Amino acid sequence: MSTQNVISTVPPIANGATIPNGASPPVAVAVPVVAQSVVAQPVVAAAVVAAPVAAVAVAPAAAPAVPVPQPVVAAAQPAPQPVAPAPAVVPAAVAAPAPAAVVTSPVVTAPAAANQPVATQAVAPQPVAPQPAAKPAAPRAAKPMITLAPRLGRKTVDWKTLSTTILASAGFHALALLACTFIVIQNPQLLEEIFTEVTENKEIIDEPIVEQALEQPNQILDSKADNVDQQNATDMVFEKGPVDVNISDAPVAQLKAEGNAPGLADIKFDNAASGRMSAAAKKALVRTEGGNSASEAAVAYGMRWLSKHQFPDGGWSFDHDAHADCKGQCSQAGTLKGGGRTGATGFALLAFLGGGHTHQNGEYQKEVKNGVEYLLRAAKQTPQGLDLCPEVVSNEKMYVHGMCTIALSELAALTKDNRVKAAATGAVNFIVTGQNPKTGGWRYTHGTPDPGDTSVVGWQIMALKSAKNAKLTFPASSFKGAEQYLNAAQVEGGSKYVYDLNQKTPTPTMTAAALLCRMYLGWDRKNKALQEGVKYLAATKPQPNNMYYNYYATQVMHHWGGDEWTTWNSVMRDQLIRTQKTGKDGHMQGSWDLADPHGAVGGRLYMTCLSIMTLEVYYRHLPIYRREGLKVEF
Repeated sequence: MSTQNVISTVPPIANGATIPNGASPPVAVAVPVVAQSVVAQPVVAAAVVAAPVAAVAVAPAAAPAVPVPQPVVAAAQPAPQPVAPAPAVVPAAVAAPAPAAVVTSPVVTAPAAANQPVATQAVAPQPVAPQPAAKPAAPRAAKPMITLAPRLGRKTVDWKTLSTTILASAGFHALALLACTFIVIQNPQLLEEIFTEVTENKEIIDEPIVEQALEQPNQILDSKADNVDQQNATDMVFEKGPVDVNISDAPVAQLKAEGNAPGLADIKFDNAASGRMSAAAKKALVRTEGGNSASEAAVAYGMRWLSKHQFPDGGWSFDHDAHADCKGQCSQAGTLKGGGRTGATGFALLAFLGGGHTHQNGEYQKEVKNGVEYLLRAAKQTPQGLDLCPEVVSNEKMYVHGMCTIALSELAALTKDNRVKAAATGAVNFIVTGQNPKTGGWRYTHGTPDPGDTSVVGWQIMALKSAKNAKLTFPASSFKGAEQYLNAAQVEGGSKYVYDLNQKTPTPTMTAAALLCRMYLGWDRKNKALQEGVKYLAATKPQPNNMYYNYYATQVMHHWGGDEWTTWNSVMRDQLIRTQKTGKDGHMQGSWDLADPHGAVGGRLYMTCLSIMTLEVYYRHLPIYRREGLKVEF
């Protein structure tokens, strides 16, 4: 197909012809012509008329030209694009015409046979009134556009481009999220670091803490030696001790006699330790977690024994024979001197706090208040933090400091006492600055180059976890370093642990301590190493002569739950109830004989505190993996 522009010139007016009044002279018309290569096809021409025009007919003879006032359009053909009109050519003999409206009209000629003229019908010339300019044919519909931010310059966006951009961005972010999820799954401790507030270890208390008084109610009632009978043992007179109580009854059946306990879903828990702070919460947790009236009575008798052996200065001692009221009536006194006073005080406070007794709440407010005052008087302020065991005679320093820090942190969480919180913060700083920067472990002394041992590490991790529960701040790198140490101390893929990094043989005690720390550091029930470790502890069972192991393993099994916990608890609970000293034992009633291979330095007080805390496991801390349905706000 070829396209050419043809300028058709209208022939001049014949002699004698006249122009009708009002009519305009003929003018030249520029007509673009599209010619088909086959004669039989119609020829389509889009005519642009620059003025009112009289169309000149083409006839085979001398037929007169007849003006055509309107175009003839073939409906079957598409409308061509408008073409700008060419300048009109006016014959010299005609005066300049008046301006006229521009009319764009497609002119279509009908198909004709080859070499056959087109017949036209003559129409009388009529004056053509000026017409307004016709609108050009609408261009081809463009793709939908949208105006964005019309007040900012009316920028337009192509939906196709925008959609592609959005999809590409979403895909990129989805891949990034999947990568992050994979990293967190492989390293669950990262969640702990993300939500732990990281602060610089610069918070050192300048003023002596002992100058302030503990915040407490206006009046603290003195504890009475016989109040335990009024609290838990009224319905079971232990004339011969708890051993004569039928402990085979189901816990629910035994507790129903004491009143209906509320459901756990109806109790609000502000932190992991708040379950011990109300009678309703404790009763509900004892019922659901596996305790019973006999276990609670054993706890009460144990606390009464502790209260009888508190010294006038507010502290306790592993050497309980030195107490004026005891005078050797209780056998198996501990041998630890030096830091033994603060260590024994920290242990006793943990037992009272485990039952929900603080200097502001409970039946042992006076004992707790005096014990905390003793600790703060004995503490020493150092550039590294508050040292809770300044007097040392052996390897007890970081052991004692760790357990005393737990006591202060728990008390801060339970009471919000500002002075206790400040002391706990200083004690936490002392732990942080004493960590081995290379191995992440702790050893007997502060800041030692020794890589550390799992037993001391366990107390420091528990102290830091208690501090976090109290919303105290410390660097998240402390937990990361502790995990580094545990990774070095693990064997069999992390299911068992050794005492220190020089040993290769794991022990049940160190495995129990390390697995509890792993739970605190983020391992969940899906962790294969934790699953195997729980199986190992369950097969080992509670040990009658290793209370240190029992204390750690009971916490692990309680957090784990399930059948493993039910079986473990029935053995551990009943064993402690049966072995507690009874009324026939006189001054020793409520205590436990020593049953630990390394417990001689702590003696009866050490054994009694561990036993009490083990029987408080039902409410001392909420189970980590079974908090669904509880109103926890931490």
